[in-house]
Amino acid sequence: MPESAMPESAMPNNVARAEVLAAVPTFFDEAGELDLATTKAYLAGLAPRVDGVFVCGTTGEFPALERAERHALAQEALAVFGPERVVVHVGAAATRESVALTKDAVALGARRLAALTPYYLPADPGAVLRHFEAVVRAAGPAAVYGYLFAERTGVHVEPAELAAATGLSGAKLSGRAADRFTEYAAALPPGNRLWSGSDTRLAEVMRGGGTGVVSGLSAAFPEPFARLADAVAAGDTAAERDAQAQADEVLDTLGGTVEGIKLALRHLGHGTGELRMPACEITPEQRRRIARLAATRG
Repeated sequence: MPESAMPESAMPNNVARAEVLAAVPTFFDEAGELDLATTKAYLAGLAPRVDGVFVCGTTGEFPALERAERHALAQEALAVFGPERVVVHVGAAATRESVALTKDAVALGARRLAALTPYYLPADPGAVLRHFEAVVRAAGPAAVYGYLFAERTGVHVEPAELAAATGLSGAKLSGRAADRFTEYAAALPPGNRLWSGSDTRLAEVMRGGGTGVVSGLSAAFPEPFARLADAVAAGDTAAERDAQAQADEVLDTLGGTVEGIKLALRHLGHGTGELRMPACEITPEQRRRIARLAATRG
């Protein structure tokens, strides 16, 4: 169809389609042990529905995982999605541990890594830069993306400080850092890639020149986010409104929490819903709403 004949709601807008990376949870059995059988089945079903996965991140409860478990989870994701569709999170409180995790992931064939800032002890900009530089050296040819989440780490990194981190290929922004997406985008060198952890702000990220979102919500309900990315790229405002409403519904129902995502996945037939890390109790009303959403959109 020639452009002049297109309906206004589907005019192209020259916005590159966003990458939707599902921030996948870690499945545990009722005894709290790693459930690789569920992991394999879940990843196989998810693969056709998202652009890729972010493994062993916040949604994956990485602080509660042993090094061997993180290795096994990265291995399963790479086997299903392939190295170009997997970002392996190698963050840890200690630089030594992050370097070891980086070497493990690269040995498995990972080409895309994310490294959270150090956490727990206070870290000034110099400490953060040294941490990132050590991970970049260990990664060799693999791309390394900085991961900022000050609300969880206690470490805040300004846009100019992130831009000074030599060797990084971009960043993933969560919490308050995601609210300053445009500032970080303007500060990073050309060619760097930038993701937001604010799932439902995908359209804003796309129009701001971002690469996409790392989305915990899409780990349970990927379709609204894939449709939203498609609609924005196509310039289809009607489809965008519809997909945005669905994405907002998912956020409102699950609350954007690991426990909400895992409960939804349990209703969808994936795992026990067990967490290793202590979490807030889900209210009976929230449980009913999650069950209804899984029944209608699963």
